[in-house]
Amino acid sequence: MKIKICVDANIIISALIGGVERNILFDSKFDFITTDFTIKEVEKYLPIIEKKSGVEASKIKFALSLLPIKVYSKEHYADKIKEADELIGEIDKKDVDILALTLKFECYVWTEDGDFETIDKVIRTRDFV
Repeated sequence: MKIKICVDANIIISALIGGVERNILFDSKFDFITTDFTIKEVEKYLPIIEKKSGVEASKIKFALSLLPIKVYSKEHYADKIKEADELIGEIDKKDVDILALTLKFECYVWTEDGDFETIDKVIRTRDFV
């Protein structure tokens, strides 16, 4: 059985730039998931990713679509929004969706975001390598 892991935007951005996260995302031991909101956040950073990677934005967007990450809409985790907001909403509202999906699937969230320090089920890139 694969281990389900919820992926935060900073991990996806790093993978698109060329970080070790890219290799981890293709590890067949894991089932990676994220939110529509997270993908929209990543897309906001396309110009920065383009500049850092030297790859044009259209190709980065295509690469994003190829990453083995299942994307869930808010309706799939709506029942966990309130709980997630209580846990992290005062720290950063942009983290509520990813935490709600994490709570819904009772899995780990993979992030390098320091805002998740108070959350128990966090995994960092260094935990994979």
